[in-house]
Amino acid sequence: MHRAAAAVSRALSHVALPAISAAGLRSFMTPVSDAVSELVGRGRSRAGGGPAGASSVPASSGRRPFATGDVFRRIAGNLDRHDIFERLVPVGVCLLLVAAAVISSLPVVQSASAAARPAASAPALGAVEASASSDPTASPEPTDAGNLYLGDGSIPNTMQNPGVATDAKSMLLTYAVQPGDTLNQIAHRFELATPTIYWANKAQVPNPDSLRPGQQLLIPPIDGVLVKVGAKDTLDSLAAKYKVSAQDIADVNNLPDTNVVLGQTLLIPGASGGPMPASKSGSGSGSSSRGGGFVWPVAGYNYISQYYWSGHRALDIAASEGTPVVAAAAGTVVLVGNRGYSGGGNVVWIQHGAKLYTTYNHLSYWNVRVGQKVSAGQRVGLVGHTGEATGPHLHFEVWLGYPWGLGTTADAANPCNYLAAC
Repeated sequence: MHRAAAAVSRALSHVALPAISAAGLRSFMTPVSDAVSELVGRGRSRAGGGPAGASSVPASSGRRPFATGDVFRRIAGNLDRHDIFERLVPVGVCLLLVAAAVISSLPVVQSASAAARPAASAPALGAVEASASSDPTASPEPTDAGNLYLGDGSIPNTMQNPGVATDAKSMLLTYAVQPGDTLNQIAHRFELATPTIYWANKAQVPNPDSLRPGQQLLIPPIDGVLVKVGAKDTLDSLAAKYKVSAQDIADVNNLPDTNVVLGQTLLIPGASGGPMPASKSGSGSGSSSRGGGFVWPVAGYNYISQYYWSGHRALDIAASEGTPVVAAAAGTVVLVGNRGYSGGGNVVWIQHGAKLYTTYNHLSYWNVRVGQKVSAGQRVGLVGHTGEATGPHLHFEVWLGYPWGLGTTADAANPCNYLAAC
């Protein structure tokens, strides 16, 4: 009965009864108390050895034997007609809760053949796992759901240091040198500038003429220079050193953020490692692979500040302001003038044959006119930094069609395929 009382207490704690005054509550409970007392007394009389079923009320008392209906009649007599339903409904609910609590407190009787009940302490997740097991009768082991990790704990969390997993070495191809190969031929095969191949393999190919069959060369995906991040290097410092944008470095190397890691290898797009050593034979560093070499367009200067790559379809040759710029090959001038800030500033365009063109951009001065015939090596202007230029240099382009005729750089070619010592 103690368990039943506790269950009733818990049940009643969730039942919202209508407000009843103290006087009303006493008037309501008085007949209930009297009836219960009479029931108890009558039960005790029977337990004392009286005849079974005999009434414990003396005949001379004038009271008739107790009937169950008396309780409800006495209760009804003490209730106001207007609030009888208001008060009896919650009482009925309480009586139902009492009955339910008493029934639930009774012990469960199982047949001898009944299967054992699952342990009440097993968590819901353990029950699900047990149902998926090959042995349906296996008891699930207790699991701390708060510490449960549904993934594979052996997978490393690379996001803790994402830069470590990003290295340009994973983007490099390997090429085995064939008999008769030169750096220029290999560069042309992969549509790269010759210095890109040289600087990527300088440690094992200090001289462009020292290639030997079977030698393994690293081939970058685009033109540029491979660098190893030093202790003081940052993305911005590398961008400033090689005169490229930090965003270009991040995009080419798939960097998740602006952080770089000590010892990490990065590909600096379009950057130059400096002048290449001169080839003794002339074939190692850049005679044209497409019939006839172009003349170097900047007299006395061969420092390439930015090579040809997907984001820069040209060759930047750094030189002092006013340095002479010459025609790379004989042809006819088709355009002279200023094409605005984003169009190259002061420019000269020259046509060489049916579909071959060269353009000379950022000039400080030009000394040719449209329709004029020029020879290879003839001066056409002076180095400057007009238009979108961070410093004096020649922005040199080679086109296999009228420049910008398609509205894109689809017809732009790598100038190093035409220039010696590029």
